[in-house]
Amino acid sequence: MTARERPSSAVLAMALCLIWALTFIAQRTALREAPPLWVAAGRTTIGALALSPWLRTMRGYGWRIAALLAATNIVGFVGLQHVGLDAIGAGPSAAIIYTQPVLVALGAHFFLAERLSPARVAGVLLGFAGVAVVSAHEVSAASAGAVIALLVCAVSWAAGTLITRATPSQPVLGVVAAQHALGAPVLLALAAAAEDSPAVSAKLAGMVLFAGLFGAAGGQLLFTTLLRRGEASTVATWMFSVPILAAVLAVLLLGEPVRAPLAVGLLLVSLGVWLSTRRPARSAGTPGTRGGARPSESAGDRASA
Repeated sequence: MTARERPSSAVLAMALCLIWALTFIAQRTALREAPPLWVAAGRTTIGALALSPWLRTMRGYGWRIAALLAATNIVGFVGLQHVGLDAIGAGPSAAIIYTQPVLVALGAHFFLAERLSPARVAGVLLGFAGVAVVSAHEVSAASAGAVIALLVCAVSWAAGTLITRATPSQPVLGVVAAQHALGAPVLLALAAAAEDSPAVSAKLAGMVLFAGLFGAAGGQLLFTTLLRRGEASTVATWMFSVPILAAVLAVLLLGEPVRAPLAVGLLLVSLGVWLSTRRPARSAGTPGTRGGARPSESAGDRASA
């Protein structure tokens, strides 16, 4: 598929943000009927089954990368996310988790040599400020253990993001499939050891199925594809819109209370995403272009085609 035939990164990013915001709602609903580790294990197992046909593309080195991503993106991110989400509302939980873009931007600067331009620094700070405004008074009422779980969850996801961006030669579908296949048995074992088995209802099955097919399999595929197309810090900053969407959906679908900071946070996040993802205008005389046209796609773009 050529660069012109592929959906734009902006379209994929917007789709991903909506999917992951809806996933927070589905998981929060599921947690009303089942313990957190069982919900996390169910979501991951469904994702692993959906992605299993692509395991055949993996080779020895790829499996070692997938093992690292299973520890960070699956056990650390998904498992701890559900532990925290069980005690805190969908909107505030998303806000705490999405300190991740700040960690990614800093990590990409130090480990991946991605330059932090003034516009990107301003965008990251504005996005983080928006998340903080939405969640500040919520966090003060939460349990310390839940907050710590969500913060460690954010660190785990940031590490997984940097590992993904640093290994562009690995097949997208294969890597995502393998990390789910390796992470699912670990979460199932932890759930069986720490929690009682839940009674499966139609609502629980539906919510876990949505989280597994869309949040786990589909969402991680979109996220990994976006990482392969551009800089890690830019992609991660788009994710600042997820907690805002999750907070709005929690009000509409779960009856969580409407709060004034939401509007302020939405404005700050929107400005932050715009600053962090916009590209400088190219002049007509820029070397390597003709009439201001964009240069040919990069090696990273070709790898993700």
